[in-house]
Amino acid sequence: MATPASPLRSVALKGCGTVLLPLMLSACSWSWFGLNSGAQHARTHASGSLSVAPANEFVYLPARDGHISPNRIENTAMTGLVLKEDINQVVRNSVVSSLRIAGLRIDDNRRVLSGSIETFTVDDTRSPALWTLKMHYVVIDAATQKVMFSTTRTVRQKSPKFTSNTIAIEDTVKLSVDALIGDPGFIKAVN
Repeated sequence: MATPASPLRSVALKGCGTVLLPLMLSACSWSWFGLNSGAQHARTHASGSLSVAPANEFVYLPARDGHISPNRIENTAMTGLVLKEDINQVVRNSVVSSLRIAGLRIDDNRRVLSGSIETFTVDDTRSPALWTLKMHYVVIDAATQKVMFSTTRTVRQKSPKFTSNTIAIEDTVKLSVDALIGDPGFIKAVN
């Protein structure tokens, strides 16, 4: 003979159904589980020291060429992604943050990192959105103005279509900085 279900168990199951049903029905929620950037890639660690040039030395080439406004990221939607700050400032600040998190000291004025943002786009016609960043990085010796290291890195980051632009930008810049730190020539230049 079957025993009747306890009232507490019945309430708990109904509560779970109320919470889980919307998640199960939402297509956007499923894309998030496979794309959560924290789970997608591990942190890169490095040693060394340098300083990072001000934002005006992180030139946003599409804006300089008049192709797009300085605070806009080109995307495939009808309107562009417009930020409160200029793209070069946002990218420069994300580079500084990513370098610190990776373990580099950002207080050495003997070596200075600057760069140019050659491309920054997002293809958001489908979910997930695909962010592309092509950066040219340069490390110079501040005393001699000699180029110690130069490279161009292109990275692509998938993010849920309706994620925060700030998070998607930071994740994309972090991928670019990880690629930079992974270059033995860069590590040699900052040590």
